[in-house]
Amino acid sequence: MRLFSLLLLLLLLAAPVLADERYEGENSLFVDTVWEGEVEIDGILTVPPGVTLEIRPGTVVRFTPFDSNGDGIGEHELFVQGVLKAVGTAEAPILFTSTAAIPAPGDWGAINMMASEEENLLAHCRIEYGYRGFHAHFSRAALQDCLLQHNIRGAQFQESTVSLRRCQLLDNGHGLQFRNSDVTLEALEVARSFWGVRGLYSTVALRDSIIAKNRAGGVHLRDSTVEITRCRFDGNRRGLYLQRSEGRVNGNWIASSREYGILLEKSHCDLERNRLILNQRGGLKWVDAQGLFHRNDLVNNGLYAAVNEGTTPLDARGNWWGGQAPRLRDGRHRPGDALIDASVASSAPFFPEPVTKRR
Repeated sequence: MRLFSLLLLLLLLAAPVLADERYEGENSLFVDTVWEGEVEIDGILTVPPGVTLEIRPGTVVRFTPFDSNGDGIGEHELFVQGVLKAVGTAEAPILFTSTAAIPAPGDWGAINMMASEEENLLAHCRIEYGYRGFHAHFSRAALQDCLLQHNIRGAQFQESTVSLRRCQLLDNGHGLQFRNSDVTLEALEVARSFWGVRGLYSTVALRDSIIAKNRAGGVHLRDSTVEITRCRFDGNRRGLYLQRSEGRVNGNWIASSREYGILLEKSHCDLERNRLILNQRGGLKWVDAQGLFHRNDLVNNGLYAAVNEGTTPLDARGNWWGGQAPRLRDGRHRPGDALIDASVASSAPFFPEPVTKRR
């Protein structure tokens, strides 16, 4: 009988715990746990190493606002060192939000991962009104079909491997920022933030995405290796800004930037088959850069089609300039700058149709 009781106790300890409850103060989950229904976190809840938290479709996780130092940043959060599997469905997404009757960005801290190197997954989640909706440090995670909105920072990570696929980051203070990370971004929509996407010291693949109406800039990457393909940049202050980076920019539609469509500074990138149209200050700004700039369309850009403000020449032959002689600014206008060679132009566009919207 005693042996049977001991075995039963061990089985109970090993089984996941179903939770529909409230966590207070500094607390930890000590066994694998399953959440469904309504969960409230009034403190900092840790998922320690070796523990898995599974959150089932339709679960609502609410965080109470608490700001001890008045800096506008909520301190209650989910702190993951183990494994998080938050997998909702299109019909029953998982919601992470504030308990406030009138919520505001920064009400709570983050879904915060620290040294969580297992395969963390968030799918069909809505994350709103946090300081950082999703945050990772020394971690691995995949976000799929998630909506991150009304956070001070939609997502942020460092020294991590993260993929975001079919996610929307809308109306955040900053959309997405990262450093020293391996980043895969596919079929995103990043819109109406101050900065859309900012990264440094990272390897970045950005594909099939919409980057629109971000007030300071669409995508700004520094000291990174990049592959940017089939994206639409629309109505940002700067469309794509690359500093001291290398890689490939191919097949993108970059339109209606308030400054330049592409700004390439001290970078070595190949730019091919991109369409730069209606950018107010200019289509391309080339500053001490290197690489190919061929088979692109530059149409109806404001002051200049292309500008060279550096010491390296720009070979711009073989592009389409809308059937007109391009307006260029280079060393012929500013002594000390190198020249732009646009002596041979294409007679037809390479990219006649816009990138269609994903949603």
